[in-house]
Amino acid sequence: MPIEMLILMIVTSVLVFAGVFVPVFAIFRYPVPEEAPIHRQIARAVGVDHETIFENAAFAPLLNLFVQIARRINLTGLRKRVRQHLQASGNPSGYTIDQYIALCLMSGALIGGFSGLLVMLLDGRGLLLFLPIMTVVGFMVPLTALSSAAQKRTGKIGKQLPYTLDLVALVMASGSSFTEAVETLIRDNPEDDLNQELAMALAEIEYGSTRAAALQNLAERIPLDSLRSVIGAVNQAEKLGTPLSAILKVQADMLRMHRGVRAEKLSASASLKILVPSMLILLAVVLVIGAPLAVRYIVQGSLW
Repeated sequence: MPIEMLILMIVTSVLVFAGVFVPVFAIFRYPVPEEAPIHRQIARAVGVDHETIFENAAFAPLLNLFVQIARRINLTGLRKRVRQHLQASGNPSGYTIDQYIALCLMSGALIGGFSGLLVMLLDGRGLLLFLPIMTVVGFMVPLTALSSAAQKRTGKIGKQLPYTLDLVALVMASGSSFTEAVETLIRDNPEDDLNQELAMALAEIEYGSTRAAALQNLAERIPLDSLRSVIGAVNQAEKLGTPLSAILKVQADMLRMHRGVRAEKLSASASLKILVPSMLILLAVVLVIGAPLAVRYIVQGSLW
């Protein structure tokens, strides 16, 4: 082998190794400290924390290995996205950010490994291309499921918000304070998603946080513009001394008005979107009726 080819192979190997090693080293260089979600922080404070699959003795050795790997993935965008979606989805299992990223890694490893094994059993060709693609797909499956759960729960909270504001304003008009009115709603329907978030806000207040800070944390957990607007109005009313029940009533009416305007816009856009399918259906009907006549005219020279 010529010396030039040998040098070229060595340089290429070094560049390929550096191209793989440097990104991996950059990602895993600095571990991220574990941060329990607010749900588990409150649960631990009151002594009712429950175990997740990561605390199970049978699965802990394998799962904790993935947790240690996830803890060293210092990708700010990914961690921020997982944190926001965990909070918005209610995080019923109480996963930390590292634990959910570990689930994504485990899903990617399982789906990628199973797909690679299947390709090898068939013919083995395309393994180097198919394996990383399926690993990425497996990693994205839990993220997509979490995002869907977060959007679904956020939508339910948005639909419930005007009615909750009306009930709080009604209870406050009878002489109760804001905290007492919210506690009344939570006792009546503790399973409601919005009431669960309000219960967390009350727990923060009981542990020393101000009402404004607790409500602001609620707005950060649930990414709804309508909820941010309501919380901003409540905090502003508290500073100015405006009657809170009246503010809540006005906010509820505004939310209903915005919902009506949005429904009208959607109905108007739906009529435009249905125009193209209607035209295609009309064209298909014309072709079904006219095509036999056109063929008969071409073949026989007459329509009859």
